[in-house]
Amino acid sequence: MHGFRSDNNAGLCPEAVRAILDANDGHRFAYGDDTYTQEAVGLIRDIFGDGTAAWFVATGTAANTLAIAAMTRPWERVLCHVHSHYNDDESTAPERITQCRTVQIHTDAAKLLPSDLEHAGQVRGGDVHEPQPGVVTVSNPTEFGCVYTPAEMRALCDVAHSAGYRVHVDGARFANAVAALGCDPRAIAPDAGVDALSFGGTKNGLACGEAVLFFPQGDGRVFETATEAFPFHRKSTGHLLSKQRFVSAPFAATLRDGVWLGHATHANAMASRLARGLAGLGYQLRFPAEANAVFVVFSPAQDVALRDRGYTWYPFGDPGWNMFRIMCSFDTQPEHVDAILADAQAIADR
Repeated sequence: MHGFRSDNNAGLCPEAVRAILDANDGHRFAYGDDTYTQEAVGLIRDIFGDGTAAWFVATGTAANTLAIAAMTRPWERVLCHVHSHYNDDESTAPERITQCRTVQIHTDAAKLLPSDLEHAGQVRGGDVHEPQPGVVTVSNPTEFGCVYTPAEMRALCDVAHSAGYRVHVDGARFANAVAALGCDPRAIAPDAGVDALSFGGTKNGLACGEAVLFFPQGDGRVFETATEAFPFHRKSTGHLLSKQRFVSAPFAATLRDGVWLGHATHANAMASRLARGLAGLGYQLRFPAEANAVFVVFSPAQDVALRDRGYTWYPFGDPGWNMFRIMCSFDTQPEHVDAILADAQAIADR
């Protein structure tokens, strides 16, 4: 049975498999000094701009926390959506790695608004009795599958920067956001004012690995400080990979010729197919399916009946929402979607 629990559950895309086998041929320099890493960084700069600084780590948690640590000091704070991955799914890694206070912004909306930052970001600058502005981190797509547009990202960055915050984007599914918008990737990253991006690979068909990107903004001081600090943060937390080519080679293979966007576009299309089908059967979708996730409300009986048929998924949001996330991935096929829709139709009246 095809799984809809998470795109993390999918296997490797064919390009990643071939890249790993190719990189396994012979000896190569370690710790990122190999030609595969050089190519991957070059392709990233082709996509995001020549001024982009890029490093690779093994996991999304490492990418997010180390990127933010490189842009903050221990007496600062990090603002995030209450249901962000940074807040809900990274245990105490944010506090342990950054030593900053995490401040949740409570909202039932999928996306943060500039007004949210204006309210939550207020501090008395220079007052040693309270944490100072550090970083605003948002996910794009959000944890509820909604996508920030270029204008929305620019508005958030403008408010954050004016209040003294830097901006980090958790882009574990950044490819899906770009595919959904059909825009230049720069439009929702450096051109919007973003200071750092965790550029995901694992959820788009790679075995493991995320890229941490920094973009020069304003007077360049944040970029200079972050890019000086990040390599030492990465090493001191155990995330400098010896055989890094087995992470960077699959990145390079999928960044060539737009393969990364092709996989994301397909996953998004399958989620759209699923969302239309569920809505047509009368199920409530709490959030629009803008990327590769569908957030549907099941009654307890419907949830149990579908699980009895072999499906698994995660509950999301507040418990009272009775909302579940159904994920599509690069290898989800129309027949997989049609099968779950048929089962959903069979138990719709429960």
